[in-house]
Amino acid sequence: MANQIKQLKQTWRLCSSVANAFKGKIRTTLGIRKPTKTCQIPELKRIVDETFPEDERGVFVEVGAYDGERFSNTSWLADAGWRGLYVEPSKQFSRWCRLRHMLNRVTVLNVAAGNENTSATLQQIGSLSTMSQATFEEYDRIDWAKQQIAKECKQQQTEVLKLDKILADQKIPEAFDVLVVDVEGYEENVFSGFSLAQWKPKLIIVELCDIHPDFQDNLELVESAGRVRQTILAAGYREKYSDSINTVFEVDAASPCSESKDSRIAA
Repeated sequence: MANQIKQLKQTWRLCSSVANAFKGKIRTTLGIRKPTKTCQIPELKRIVDETFPEDERGVFVEVGAYDGERFSNTSWLADAGWRGLYVEPSKQFSRWCRLRHMLNRVTVLNVAAGNENTSATLQQIGSLSTMSQATFEEYDRIDWAKQQIAKECKQQQTEVLKLDKILADQKIPEAFDVLVVDVEGYEENVFSGFSLAQWKPKLIIVELCDIHPDFQDNLELVESAGRVRQTILAAGYREKYSDSINTVFEVDAASPCSESKDSRIAA
């Protein structure tokens, strides 16, 4: 019975992904252009509309795609015709993501982005999936997260590639439009394998826990997120929006990053 219930849940999620693919296109056809209801940045549509013309079809990269719909910052852009690249280490979630975007101009890679080309262990915990051991241990101490760990945590090995290599292999243009990094405490590893000075995306959306009240006692995670924040600011960006977990950075025209400066975080 347990296996049958599990199979039914899997079938439902696959069907849901396909349904969301068609719903996304229907919304776009009807002129509805806004993020999914589960998007965690209430100001995201305003920010994107202020930065890019509404009829523009840009290029985005989302690292930590999950299922391509829930909590997504970019699914609505993909539905509107943007070219996209989703990077998702979970085999299961990347499959859901491909189905969700089967009608869109996107590529879904079943890999992780990190500071070297290697392999690593993914703790798969739904939307809280992480390759950061410190984050996993912290989640196991937080009431709202530990329940999810107890319910659905499992491990899998995943390939890890530097984000520089991923972007080059996928022929993503320099100065592309939107970069999203949502990897549950693994952000510093991602930016250690990424040259901001070379790629210089116009908008960067990152989950950073350095000002989140639930993480303030974990100095390791707070300092790691703080280094990522400072690296982005030092590369010629300014904060356009910030809340307890998400920050949106935009290129600061008044403080351009030097072409010769490599803005990776030191590995």
